[in-house]
Amino acid sequence: MRVIDRIANLILEDPLITAHRIAHRLGYAEEKTVYYWLHKSHFGGLNAFKKAVLHGQFLPQDTVAEEAGGLYGRLPVTDEWTEDGQPIFQGDTLAVPSGAPAELIWRYSGPSLPNILPQDLLVLTRLDPNIKSPWVVVRTATDIALRMAVMHGGHLVAIDPVTLERDNKCHPMYQILQLIRHY
Repeated sequence: MRVIDRIANLILEDPLITAHRIAHRLGYAEEKTVYYWLHKSHFGGLNAFKKAVLHGQFLPQDTVAEEAGGLYGRLPVTDEWTEDGQPIFQGDTLAVPSGAPAELIWRYSGPSLPNILPQDLLVLTRLDPNIKSPWVVVRTATDIALRMAVMHGGHLVAIDPVTLERDNKCHPMYQILQLIRHY
């Protein structure tokens, strides 16, 4: 099997894999060897190659990678929501560590908030009082938004992160389990 195909299969197994980890898995002493093979295959770097692999623009020949059972699970990614607050899926998925009760990933496109930026990937789960999350995804009268979550007297209180006022008119739907940010 070609080296570039082996690199692609490793990316399919773990989309967050680093050049250092790829080099280790392929038996190379230095990650610059990974970049040599990427350059030889006319890719500008690891991120460009990851995008090509994950978007189906580069398909490895021979074998297809299988995700390691129990380590990762695939979750659907949404960019949009229906008017009644249901996610709209376009077919994108992302592998994330399993074990958490995650249900979907939201590619956040709203305004910058404390600790959350546009294009962050937010791993979401249904509301659960046992999960301590400082952020919730809510349905407002006009759209889907983020609110800070505070427990008060056994009830969840949603706070607008911009005005820092209580938002009694929103309907909490999900909690954020994890934030994934690409630099």
